[in-house]
Amino acid sequence: MNITLASWVLNVVDLQLIDLAFIEDLSLPYCDQTTALLFPTAEKKARAVIISKQSQPIVLCGLPVIDAILKKMGHCSLHTDYQDGQIIPPGGTLLTLTGPAQNLLMVERIMLNFLQRLCAIATMTAQYVEKIKHTSTQILDTRKTTPGFRHLEKYAVQCGGGVNHRMGLYDAIMIKDTHVDVLGGMSMALSKLPETILQKCPVIVEVRTLDELMIVLEQGLHKVSRVLLDNMSPLLMSQCVEQCLGRMPTEASGNMNLETITRAAECGVDFISVGKLTHSAASVDLSMKCEF
Repeated sequence: MNITLASWVLNVVDLQLIDLAFIEDLSLPYCDQTTALLFPTAEKKARAVIISKQSQPIVLCGLPVIDAILKKMGHCSLHTDYQDGQIIPPGGTLLTLTGPAQNLLMVERIMLNFLQRLCAIATMTAQYVEKIKHTSTQILDTRKTTPGFRHLEKYAVQCGGGVNHRMGLYDAIMIKDTHVDVLGGMSMALSKLPETILQKCPVIVEVRTLDELMIVLEQGLHKVSRVLLDNMSPLLMSQCVEQCLGRMPTEASGNMNLETITRAAECGVDFISVGKLTHSAASVDLSMKCEF
């Protein structure tokens, strides 16, 4: 796992997300009307388990977030037999919580909301990775993430066995079809790249045709890190990969799903970027059960 990204899971951005989740559910000052009425003091202790209600295995993701939530609430502890990225069997227990009943009940939904989303992304990513495990192709995520949740969702992709694409517009140059069209063609777009650009950041160039690819290979070989083969047929993709072998890494993109991913990977591309990992992963079904 990418240690740099893993450290982002509890950076200031994600701690702010946790703060927002608390305010969203408990307002300010924190208030749970039901728990305050039924458990007015912290004397009542409880043990709670978070279990999977899915009929299929899921991939665990979100333990650092749950730990931060419990620390914010105070006087609660977390135990689990698993680590992020490991498989939870159907009906399995993700983690066990202990602490004052009022504290656990107040953060139940906050914890589940984070876990359900992150486990879903990790689980879907694992399905894509499994689908093409007979190839050397790696699965990439995209910037199609929930606003504010990008670092967490990209962390979930890693937990599922995927690889992170650029984090945002600031850490890589990606020349897309719209840039090429506005500038008047691929040659003009490549001419905008300084000779030393790769010393600053990676450069990815999207190509739609074999002609565009040949221009990149002829004019941008020393300026471009990777070519993105966008919405290509398997035949055209295979032709482009053949031209790039030993010269330029390749990435396939565009309408990738579990039905099309295998054929694309078998074309020999190095990477396949899949927007569905983050924009279409449905929440997994989890539940918290308390014992007093």
